[in-house]
Formats: sequence, structure tokens, C-alpha cells
Amino acid sequence: MALPNGELKHRNIKLVNGDALAALEQGWLHYKESLQLRKIQSPVRTRLNFHHLSLGDISPTSTSSFSFHTPARVPSRKACILSIDGGRIRGIIPATLVLCYLEQTLQKKSGNSNARIADFFDIVAGSSVGGLIATMLCTNDGNGRPLFSAIEANKLITEECKDSMFKISPIHPPTTCPKLCGLLTRHRRCRRYSTDDFERILMRYLVRGQRKLTLRDTIRPILIPCYDMSSAGAFLFSRADAMRCESFDFTLAEVCRATTAVPGMFKPAKMSSVDGKTSVVGIDGGLVMNNPAATAITHVLHNTEEFPHVLDVGDTLVLSLGAGLGEERRYGHEEVIRWGPLEWAQPLAHIVLDGHSDMVDHFMSMAFRDHRNNYVRIQVSGVARGGRGKEELSSIAEELLAKPCMEHIPFGGKRQLAVSNRERLDWFADCLVAEQRARAAAATQAAAFPLTASTGTPGRPFTFAP
Repeated sequence: MALPNGELKHRNIKLVNGDALAALEQGWLHYKESLQLRKIQSPVRTRLNFHHLSLGDISPTSTSSFSFHTPARVPSRKACILSIDGGRIRGIIPATLVLCYLEQTLQKKSGNSNARIADFFDIVAGSSVGGLIATMLCTNDGNGRPLFSAIEANKLITEECKDSMFKISPIHPPTTCPKLCGLLTRHRRCRRYSTDDFERILMRYLVRGQRKLTLRDTIRPILIPCYDMSSAGAFLFSRADAMRCESFDFTLAEVCRATTAVPGMFKPAKMSSVDGKTSVVGIDGGLVMNNPAATAITHVLHNTEEFPHVLDVGDTLVLSLGAGLGEERRYGHEEVIRWGPLEWAQPLAHIVLDGHSDMVDHFMSMAFRDHRNNYVRIQVSGVARGGRGKEELSSIAEELLAKPCMEHIPFGGKRQLAVSNRERLDWFADCLVAEQRARAAAATQAAAFPLTASTGTPGRPFTFAP
């Protein structure tokens, strides 16, 4: 849309002299050229389906078995993806135990006591509290290393952030109806939590010197969603977009505030890009993308600059961490037929969030039906809600690793595997370590034979852009 002064405006982004629009158009042309290149390369790709990663017989009627193949056989050239669900207070489960356990396992298996989650994953996507975790694990500490280890992120979230995020902020009664406001204030569901202490914690860690850290200050690409009230649509914070244009670069503290701003509990996050051309009024990312695994896959498949060798899902290794499904409360027709808006409010929120995560898991299982071991989902049912659930999160997380792993079968519903979540995480850690070693070996080979690398033969190393 043209403005009187010759400037352009795209949605809520002001484009001066069309420079940003020209950059986007140039990126689109590059993307179309890459599609043509992929079509030319596709016949060669047919031989690169590594069936040794399959689970074997996975029909719904088969026995539940999981094949632990030799991790050394996992080839290089796979994009390793970490996806962390949102889940409000339940979302700290991945941080409290699963990622801590995975990081410790990776340190043991790789022989590197300083290894971090970000060393083994090429991209991290997180929604709501999962977005906060992703930011902690991928922010650059100024020396090219992650700002937080999984254990340090766990301590910050479970001790500092949880107490500050869930501090009650009193509702001031309106002068028109003080009695009604007093009734609402006493009602637990109408309490609103203060964000002041939470914002101070974010500013303490996500500021270097006098400069606020932005999406560009991460050692790995991150994807964090929110819902933008000002444009009435989903908004995805992406390091790839931030690197291309400052109009999509935001401070990490504001990104964390936006994706965790649960409506009715926290104030929306009003924010602007670093150049002031893009404005967002962000609320909880879980409302539009509670399980960001599919978004991460789509991003990797279409981001030819950072992931040039990824042509299909067979070129990826995905770990998706759920925040835990709530207590499965079943309702009969006679119980719900007389429900009004208040009775539907709480069950409906849980249905939407848990249902969205579960459906994305189902879609992912369909996409990975020929590469079943390339996608691992860690999820548990029966997570308690409310105040009682907060005190029991640690014990629930401990039990999570011991529970049998579940997976979706295409057109066959869910199936319980014969291995526990702990065993499958151990196996996935083996794959990540093998992938890292394969890349190191390829890089060594390329350094020894530089001519081979320049001609594009199989000796060429495969590294993702940092």
C-alpha cells in the first residue's frame, strides 16, 4: 500500500523507500531459485533414505519393540532440531529434569564435561515457557558459548522466575462498582500476576554492558511464537528473519515477555523492533503454537541458507518435549449440557492447548512415517494442575523418565513402546553424539583434501551456519 509521502507499508511494518520490501523480494527470488535446484537434485536424493533408522515392524497390531541400532551408523548431514512445548507452569517440566538429564548424558557420552544442549542442536524452537527455555540455552554469553547450561536454566526458572512470575498483583476496584470488583478480586481465577520482578530478572541476564541482547545474539537459530494483538495474527520471532532485516530483530527480554504473557494472568507485552519499524502487542505463544515442532521442521526445510542440505524430513533428527498432558477428566452429556461460559472457561483452555500439542504430534508422526526413529516425542499424561501441581512438578518429572515411551502410529492412534522415556533419550543422545562426530570427521577429511570439498564430492563437510 502506497502512502502519500512515497513510503510503503506492509501490515504493521513501515518500509522506508521500499528498502525492506526489496530485501524481502530478493529473498523470495532466492527461495524460488533454490526450489528449482532442489528439483534438479531430487533424483540423486532417492538413494539417501537411511532405513537403518526405522523401528522395524510398527504396525498397530505388532508387539511394542524398539530397535537400538548402532549410533555410529547414523550419517552426517542431518539437522538436529529441539522443540519445547508451552504449558504455563507445567512447561517447566522439560527444564527441571528432561533437558538436565539429556545434557548430563551428552556430556558423559561425548567425554566433554563442558558440553551444552546448544552444541548438539542446530535450531531450538520453544513456545510460552518453552520459549524462555530456548532463549536461555541459545543466548551467546559473549564468548561464543551458551549463556546457561540446562542445570543453570533449571535453577533460574524453578527458583527465581517461578516466584517472580507468580506473584499476585492486586486488582484496583473501579469507582463505578467496588462491590463487584471486590468479589472478582477474592475469586482466585481473576487474580493477575505481576511482571515487574520477572522483567527485572530478564534484564539482569539479557543485557550486556548498556546494550540489550537481541535475536541476533544467539549461537543457534531460535523460533519463538506469540500472538500479536495489533495485527490479529500469529507472530514468529526468528533469528533468520532478524539477520536479514532489523525490522524483525527484537530484544530477547521482550521476546520472552511476549511468549509467556498468558491472557488474564500477565499484561500483554508491547514491543518494537530495534529499528522501531515493527510493533507487536504480544500474548502467550501457546495460544497459536503450543507445540512448535511442525513450525521448526517447516523452517528448516525452507531455510536454504542455514540448512542447504536438508531436502526432506529424512535429513533431520527431531526431539520434541511436551509439557505434560493434564489430568484426563471425562465429562458426560448430562454434566456439560447446562454449562455456561464460566463452567466452560477452564476445561476449554486445557482442551485447546493439550489438543493442539497432541494433533501436531500426530501430524509429525505422519510426516516421519518412513523415518520413524528420526522423530522422538517425550510426553506424559496425568500432570496435576493448580497449586498442588506446582509442588509436585519435580516428582512428576522424575516419574516421566521411568514411564514407557508413547508414539503416534499413522492412522492407528497411540501405541506404548517397550522402552522407557529414559532409554529412548539415551538412544537419542547416542545419535546426537554420532552426528557430531561424523561432522567432525567430514571436516577433518575436507581439511586434508580441500580439492574434494571444492568439487562437491562426498568428501565435502556439512556444517550449518551458526
